[in-house]
Amino acid sequence: MFFLNFINKYLNKNNIKTLFLIDILYMKDLNAIYQFKNGDYIIRQLKELLKSEIKNSIHKKIGKKTNIQIRNSHADVFEILIFSDINLEKINEIKNIIYEKIVSYNFKLLDKNFCINIDVTISCSKSSDKQIKVFAEKALHEAKLNYLHYMYFDSSLYKEDFINEDLLEIINYSIKNNLVEPYFQAIMDNETSQIIKYEALMRIYDKNGNILVPNIFIHKAKKYRLYNKLMQILFDKIIIYILKYKIHVSINLDYVDILNPMIKKTLIKKIKEHQIGSFLTIEILENEKVSNFNMVNDFLKEVKKYGVKIAIDDFGIGFSNYENILNLEIDYIKIDGSLIKRINEDIYLNLIKSIVLFSKQQNIKLIAEYVSDLKTLRYVKNIQIDYSQGYYIGKPLSIDELLGKKNEKTT
Repeated sequence: MFFLNFINKYLNKNNIKTLFLIDILYMKDLNAIYQFKNGDYIIRQLKELLKSEIKNSIHKKIGKKTNIQIRNSHADVFEILIFSDINLEKINEIKNIIYEKIVSYNFKLLDKNFCINIDVTISCSKSSDKQIKVFAEKALHEAKLNYLHYMYFDSSLYKEDFINEDLLEIINYSIKNNLVEPYFQAIMDNETSQIIKYEALMRIYDKNGNILVPNIFIHKAKKYRLYNKLMQILFDKIIIYILKYKIHVSINLDYVDILNPMIKKTLIKKIKEHQIGSFLTIEILENEKVSNFNMVNDFLKEVKKYGVKIAIDDFGIGFSNYENILNLEIDYIKIDGSLIKRINEDIYLNLIKSIVLFSKQQNIKLIAEYVSDLKTLRYVKNIQIDYSQGYYIGKPLSIDELLGKKNEKTT
């Protein structure tokens, strides 16, 4: 076995590896409540769980010959390094195995007659680069920052964020040269199969013409106080395309954007000035960080005066979702892709059906995200979700690609 692992490791040392990080949440609280000796005991139990039951379950998924290394890298952080290039579907399955087995496990305490459960945040990345741990740690940081239990970073997409010291220069270059562009992803009416609007997704470019997606640059843009400028250019481009091509567009705002007086003032001014409200939908990210619904509702009422529609994005992953919806005057709910991707499983199908029933009672239209294949689309249509969005409907496209596609269909 030792020889097999050695050979396996040697053969894979220059190939792509997959790394999971598992961070115990609220470890300081556990130490404070149950004392450090119990905290250490929990860590030892988790290490044993990872090296036995979880490791065996992963082997069943990817094959017993694959080398897997597990170690405790920090006091409350564990690494699972898999010497294999695992596809995203398998990565998601492994993540589910890790998460479900840990949160359902009863951890014993040394001097107590009861057990406790713990929660964890998980991240993953894969790369042949020595920086793989940097990518995974960044994903872990972002997951915790956004109150998510899991995040995956593709090193090929996020490499610029870590090893390119010129990212700030790239952002400034895009601003200076007006290279902030909306990419448009189609939203389809499930009854007519017609594209009725597009979600605008921000992209910027480096000096070589390479496209950078928001997860690479948004955090740094906010840190260096350049985010407002990016948003202003994006709004201007969207307005130009709406006025020129009469397309209906959705734009994303999170809670912080709504609290930002400059973004809010600029957006309302431009909607009023160009009279584009009837062509615009604003998507608000639904999550537990929204605390002042009066302020959000004041903003929504203001933009709705000009015919703007309102959507709640990523519905199904936050807390008190239904209560939040009842506190906001909205037109659409976008069901989070993590639910739609598992719509063929009874428990998720029933959950989505409950959202459909609630929405129809409130006269709110539904949009399914992550519709990636025909099978998913059929499920979505069958339970009477109004609209679909995802790679099966259409990938994000530049305005030139979008018009080219439209012209091809017309021809």
